[in-house]
Amino acid sequence: MKILSNLLILVVLMTVGCKTQKIAPKPQPVKSETVVPETVKSETVAKSAGSGNSASAVKSREEHITAAKGEASDLGSKRFYVILGSFGVYENAQKFKKTLASEGFSPGILINEKGLYRVCAQSYDDESSARSKMSDIRQQYTKYADLWLLMKK
Repeated sequence: MKILSNLLILVVLMTVGCKTQKIAPKPQPVKSETVVPETVKSETVAKSAGSGNSASAVKSREEHITAAKGEASDLGSKRFYVILGSFGVYENAQKFKKTLASEGFSPGILINEKGLYRVCAQSYDDESSARSKMSDIRQQYTKYADLWLLMKK
């Protein structure tokens, strides 16, 4: 008798449980709205000196950074860095650093406050030298045309 009453309760609960899902209202589609993207205060786009075309637009960003483990201790002491690659995995950043070294760069790996590894081609104390190097790299290495300038906070 107990088994029969437990089975009856189980059947009733299953029936009621399934019924509530059928009764729930269907979600209404969201009306499309025009979304205006937020501007990021730390990012700017500037023109390289001496050139007015849009191909010379240089993206720049200001971040808190330090030299990654195993890098030269003075790497994080500069203010401006020409960044050629960003990676979430340290080993990938190391591989890219070796590639850049074989191409004649003096690369280093930085890490930002979010844990991303930034591979820089060169670091500078003044912005004009950094932008000049960026222009040179774009002319000599078209595959690095998406390089950008990192400014240390």
